[in-house]
Amino acid sequence: MARKSRKNLPQPEQAAVSVLLPELEEAKIPAAIYGRLSVEDEEKEESMETQIALVQDYISRSRELSYVDTYFDNGFTGTNFKRPAFTRLMNDVRQKKIKCIVVKDLSRFGRNYLEAGYYIETVFPFLGVRLIAVTDNFDSTRKEDMESLALPIRNMVNAMYAKDISKKIWTSLQRKKEAGYAVGNDAPYGYIRNPMTKRNEIDPEAAFYVQLIFQWELMGVPIFEIARRMTLLQVPTPREWHRKMVEGKEVLTCKKWGVTTIRHILENQTYVGDTINNKSTQKLFAGQNKHDLPKEQWYVAKNTHPAIIARDDFEKVQKVLNKNREVFQTVRAKSEQIRAEYQNDLAGMVFCADCGRQMEFERLPHGAEESKKVCYYICKARQADDKCIGHQIPEKLLKALIMDQLHLFIVQLSDKRKVLEELQKIEDVQNPVYRAKGEIMSLTDKVSQMAKKREQLYADYVAGVVDSEDYQLIREDYSRQYNSLRAALQEAENKKVQVEQQIKEYLNMASNLEEHLDNFEFDIQLVKSIVQRIEVSADKRIRIIFGFRDIFAEVEKESAEK
Repeated sequence: MARKSRKNLPQPEQAAVSVLLPELEEAKIPAAIYGRLSVEDEEKEESMETQIALVQDYISRSRELSYVDTYFDNGFTGTNFKRPAFTRLMNDVRQKKIKCIVVKDLSRFGRNYLEAGYYIETVFPFLGVRLIAVTDNFDSTRKEDMESLALPIRNMVNAMYAKDISKKIWTSLQRKKEAGYAVGNDAPYGYIRNPMTKRNEIDPEAAFYVQLIFQWELMGVPIFEIARRMTLLQVPTPREWHRKMVEGKEVLTCKKWGVTTIRHILENQTYVGDTINNKSTQKLFAGQNKHDLPKEQWYVAKNTHPAIIARDDFEKVQKVLNKNREVFQTVRAKSEQIRAEYQNDLAGMVFCADCGRQMEFERLPHGAEESKKVCYYICKARQADDKCIGHQIPEKLLKALIMDQLHLFIVQLSDKRKVLEELQKIEDVQNPVYRAKGEIMSLTDKVSQMAKKREQLYADYVAGVVDSEDYQLIREDYSRQYNSLRAALQEAENKKVQVEQQIKEYLNMASNLEEHLDNFEFDIQLVKSIVQRIEVSADKRIRIIFGFRDIFAEVEKESAEK
């Protein structure tokens, strides 16, 4: 309908229109402020407050937008979108809380040309979200803005700018590393970082425990015992110490010290007064993610800060650690060799018949030669305070017993196969396929009879033999019976197909297994193909549970029931 000119309307009607206007006013679009500052922005005049103030002023002057919330990522690069505040913003967008995102300029949104373009051109239109960049005079609802070449060019410039800044930061950090400055965020356990000099200074309380750890190591105390002692002393772990000293959070309970934590402290050259840099690197401008560097590329600046451990003591500890590492590697290599020679063929298959626990595979010494082993499956339930007395069986004996039972099983299977093949030839209820066919024929006949009853009922209704009320009642009853019979017929047909398939698979399996009738040597492939579980009792009797259905037993059971 065309809008009428208000010029020609009488005065009372104008007054009425003015009264209704507030009720007809459209709801405003829920808008969010998004801002971002990277590390390099902090050194410029750019600040979080100026970004937010500029965008807030824009929203307050807008007749379309209604302010909802502010999302700000402080200290995050614009080269990717893995930022906590941006993630929170997108979650609220998907929950329909935000319909418009307002930023100071497109570089605050992101400096990655491809990702920023994907969000602006694909994600936001799909989610029905509007993007406004105030100083760039960009509004995604304006067709000319989305089609303009200015947007991709500006995004590309932002990406190039971010790469240039990233390269400058990387170069600056490399110089600081080479000069021996500690460039990491946190000082090692035992030190605190001086924010002015960027040097490590001793933290007396934590340094005492560092010295204690090194002293115990020099005394020959194993690393796992050192970790246990630190836990018993209720000493806060390095992570808890950081939470307390740096983050200012209260530590109520001390966590357990780990062997890895102790080893990291013992191997840390920082404790002799040296600064170690360049252990890892990252080049965002070159598309290179963070990765560790070999020891040859580390920067080591000696005597840059007070030492907690004497250099001689540190070197002694390194010799001990290296020797222990060599011994461990030798033992592990020998252990792997033994494990490869004496493999656990029945892994995960052998269980105790008395308590149900999985029996453990043990390689025990045999004779004078350490490399010679005899293998057992052992139930260690007794060690776990279970009621089972605990027992063992030699692996070779178990394998022999398994093959004996498999031989008897295959003989029985062969006999059953012959009986089942004969059953299929006769038309008798003992034949499961014949029985299934008979059931299908019976149900088919019942379905046909019920269909005729329905037809006759309709004929009686048309002839006036049955009135409308009786017709409806009887018709509903016939329909229920008919549908029930149809469902039973479908089920019987499915069962027939299933029985035929199962018998076919059973006969094929039996035929294939008969090839192993004369094989008494242990065959792991044969065992794994048909055996699901092996249970061993204290008197060394075994029970084998097979991993397939015994169709013959089911046929016998159904025949007996019939």
